[in-house]
Amino acid sequence: MHYQFAAFSFDPQRGLEGPAGRIGLRRRDADLLCMLLEADGRMVTKEAILSHVWRGRLVTEHSISQAVRRLRAAFGPDGESVIQTVYGSGFRLGVAALRQETVADAPRPAFAASPSLEATTSLAAAWELAARRSPRELAAAIEAAQFALERDPGFVAAWCGLATFHAARAARMVVPPRDAGAAAVNAANCALQLDATCAPALALRGWVRACIELDVSGGLEDCARSLDITGNYWLSRGLYGWALMAAGRPAAAAAELRTACGLNPWSNWFSGVLALYLHFAGDNEAAIAAARESVLRFPDVEISHMQLSLVASGLALHEEAIAAGRRAVAISPDTPIVHGALARALARAGRRRDAEQLIRQVQAEPLPVAGIWLAGAHVALGDRRRAIERVAEAREIGAPQFVYAFIDPGLAALRGVPAFERLRPRGKWSG
Repeated sequence: MHYQFAAFSFDPQRGLEGPAGRIGLRRRDADLLCMLLEADGRMVTKEAILSHVWRGRLVTEHSISQAVRRLRAAFGPDGESVIQTVYGSGFRLGVAALRQETVADAPRPAFAASPSLEATTSLAAAWELAARRSPRELAAAIEAAQFALERDPGFVAAWCGLATFHAARAARMVVPPRDAGAAAVNAANCALQLDATCAPALALRGWVRACIELDVSGGLEDCARSLDITGNYWLSRGLYGWALMAAGRPAAAAAELRTACGLNPWSNWFSGVLALYLHFAGDNEAAIAAARESVLRFPDVEISHMQLSLVASGLALHEEAIAAGRRAVAISPDTPIVHGALARALARAGRRRDAEQLIRQVQAEPLPVAGIWLAGAHVALGDRRRAIERVAEAREIGAPQFVYAFIDPGLAALRGVPAFERLRPRGKWSG
């Protein structure tokens, strides 16, 4: 069902859109809005909302009030007229809504199975391997996707999977990111040759363009076109969020990440990143809550712990930051970025000796290092020169985290320093 009301439109699959574009909603906020729209102006009791939206969980009416507050904020100055309070009883939609039945789309090639059973099962195995996220298993996922393509070279979903796994290796810095990014673009282009409207391939290519090649305007164009084709695919929304971060738009990026997590709350790919983006956007209360929730949901995923470490460190919650950083390293000791985040937490906590020792260990690794997180450690240690060198290194090797450098509050001390400002990309940079 698709709804048009006031200056907004809402589809349970595609989300909420307003005059300025897409508006990210939390999953329960979207469920509440859908419930009010379905009631078509009739009052919905608080008891019904608790039963339907929170599925009978033991929460207070305060949770409903907070959800209503967030929805009203999304609707702007007229929010209280869009969602009206029936005092003591519940809430109702206060504007007329036009309902339209949506016709289910046929599966696009990017999401369709192969007629080859071997190809289909190999791709399924590849995604299972990639979800474990270690360098070895990401490499195995690539091999499995390549095997699927040997069995069916026209398998669009396998080309998209292959591009995704290369992009994941770039994002995790377990191989030189420019090499992995180029491989991701090559696979995405193969998918687009088979299907010019392949939304995941466009999003993946756009992410590489914006975050590795620093062609931000071109990357955003690819990502936006991807969402125009298929707006309810979680991976595309998350990649668009990262590209928006490259454009210097952290609030919009956080909204896209929230939408991505709402579309697929069982994926561990973006849940921790949402917390970091909220922190970059200045919503620190929501950031630490999201980081802690991600760790509870995915206790064995190192990136969730790493993001909690980064957010907690930024909020001077030093013991929590160090504990989370150590847990991330324990889970994935062969992933350099988690070591960089722990070094940052130690440095910001005043643990100079421990931080310097860990920095030396990270520098000894043969793989690319997470320059941005180490830059934050150097800033905390009072060494701005080394911090800028780390940022320069991140740009040179194509680290996708480089685009955070001019937004990250942990690097605020570098802003205005000529050597740092010269690293801002020019021309193609749209931020």
